[in-house]
Amino acid sequence: MGWKNCLKKIYSLLLIILGLLSIFYDGILILLNPGTFLDNVFSFTHIWIILGILLIFAGIFRLRYGVSFFKKMKPIPRLTTVSLFTIIGIISVINLIFILTPKTVGYEEDSEQLILLGGGIDKDGNLPSSVQSRVDVAAKYLLTHEDVICVVTGGTLMWLPYPEAPAIKKSLIEKGIAPERIFLEDKAKDTIENLKFSCAVLSDVRGISAEEVLKSKTVIVTSRFHLRRAERIAKRLGYKNIYGLPAKCPAVYILHDYVREICAYVKLNLRILFTGEPSEYKIFS
Repeated sequence: MGWKNCLKKIYSLLLIILGLLSIFYDGILILLNPGTFLDNVFSFTHIWIILGILLIFAGIFRLRYGVSFFKKMKPIPRLTTVSLFTIIGIISVINLIFILTPKTVGYEEDSEQLILLGGGIDKDGNLPSSVQSRVDVAAKYLLTHEDVICVVTGGTLMWLPYPEAPAIKKSLIEKGIAPERIFLEDKAKDTIENLKFSCAVLSDVRGISAEEVLKSKTVIVTSRFHLRRAERIAKRLGYKNIYGLPAKCPAVYILHDYVREICAYVKLNLRILFTGEPSEYKIFS
């Protein structure tokens, strides 16, 4: 029995260590992309603090009582908990499969227009490395296809003082893209608005109808984890010829970004299920 108790203690300590690492991960994410006080307080990254607290609690509980908190639960709450986490797990895996299978193209693919999606900005107006990666991909494509115009899209997010789009345009110019090829959309606050408002900008600068913009061959540049959702939204808004060009996600963000994207994809599915939006007719209103 001695070795079994030893294994239980090791497992309990491992839970505590994982909890501390989870809390530390939250701190790293905040430091890498510092926001204002309120932006930091309400950041989605704090899901890792919550997870960390739960893991530490589970580890301490096992050390003190010799069994898991779960085993102390009464049968009905235990069954309810198991069922809930099983459903959450299945839903998460199904959505992750979709997220991992976007429709992508290479730099050789021709197009008439490019939409570069924003993905955050810090309190000082600097782009995080994940967004800079999107800029790098877009710049490479635009340098290869000199007749393609670009819309950079991203407004002022809640709790932050700067819109994303001007900073993205500045970065593209620094990489050698002519300013007259870059058009700003600086009002959007989410992916649906990114694509909807970009359609209006393209219609204006190209002097064609929104319907013609939607029929045009369009390359969307965003992070790989975000691409499938962007493509799905674009198709629901009426874009007929969408091609995704993925940007790499820095290693430190991968775990967090995919967890957040699963939540966002589930949210999109629920929105479509209960409201039918986004839909094509909404883009013209």
